[in-house]
Amino acid sequence: MKKYPIPANEEGRMKKLEYFDLLNLEKDPQLDIFAETACLVTDCPAALIAMMESETQTIQSCVGMALDFVDRKNTVCQYSIASGEILVINDTLLDERSSENPLILAGGIRFYAGVPLIDDEGFVLGTICVIDYKPKTITKDQISTLKKIGDAITKILTGKRKNIQAEYFQQTFTISNNLICVLDKDFSLKESNPAFEKTFQMDKGQILGQNFLDLIGNHNSQLQLLSKNLPNTDEEVTFTTSTKIDDTQTIIIEWSLKLNQNHSEIFCFGINITQRIEEKLKLESSERRFRSFFENAIGLMSMHDMEGNIIAVNEKGRETLQYSAEEVEMLNLKDLVPKKTGLFWSNISKELIRTMKISGL
Repeated sequence: MKKYPIPANEEGRMKKLEYFDLLNLEKDPQLDIFAETACLVTDCPAALIAMMESETQTIQSCVGMALDFVDRKNTVCQYSIASGEILVINDTLLDERSSENPLILAGGIRFYAGVPLIDDEGFVLGTICVIDYKPKTITKDQISTLKKIGDAITKILTGKRKNIQAEYFQQTFTISNNLICVLDKDFSLKESNPAFEKTFQMDKGQILGQNFLDLIGNHNSQLQLLSKNLPNTDEEVTFTTSTKIDDTQTIIIEWSLKLNQNHSEIFCFGINITQRIEEKLKLESSERRFRSFFENAIGLMSMHDMEGNIIAVNEKGRETLQYSAEEVEMLNLKDLVPKKTGLFWSNISKELIRTMKISGL
């Protein structure tokens, strides 16, 4: 049974450590400067920076003492991890959280100050703490500076992952065939990718600074509503626009817009569906022409499946056969032709099906 306090978001906290690749790490000499600075600021002989894993505190930097890891249940940092608050213990022997701690007693530690390392979603990843071998107090300014050091460490630890993400995003941004752009909160274009520029037939210099709604056509009532509602929602907004590029060309785009976390920018993703719509319209037109030809033919015409089951018979055909539309749908082609011809059809159908199977159709 665990004897140390567990934060309410422990499962998510562990996932964040994994996400930022902060599990089972070796010591990082680049962090020593922060531990040394913390010692100087607080006039303490030792400091450490560590990630708190599920059962173990893994030390990333250690100045003034030699540690690689500590069982979580034996740390004082566990209390900062659980509360997300700065913890200062002026005399460890007088505080119930540390007075019987074996590590504190064995090391002769009498003063402790720990700052949680909190990511931008509120998950405590680890701590930076300073220790002394005599009871003492530190000022509010020293605590404030210690917190700033902690913030800097957190940015470095999480920034590695964010840099990788930014690189992936930049590659996607550049090579994507879909339209991507970034707007400020007033819908002015701040960035656009090559696909966006190619679609609107404008270079970046012409695009940046333009109002997005003006560019795609703010006559659309849906866009007018969007411009009023988007700044007040965290939900993704989707809509379709039709924009006239020149006298001969109109483009149709499906858009998805979403505000960033601090509501300072709008991320836009667009799919050009112009060709898809054109092909759909051509297909619908073709189907209408065929249907008109089929229904108005002066002779008998029918449609059937590969088994000869009737799907439809045109009006002239129904008159000739003296069947209703409902009745013909219950018939098979062999019901409409002489027996000999029906046998011929059956053989032809079987041969056609066999040929299609061989061909892989």
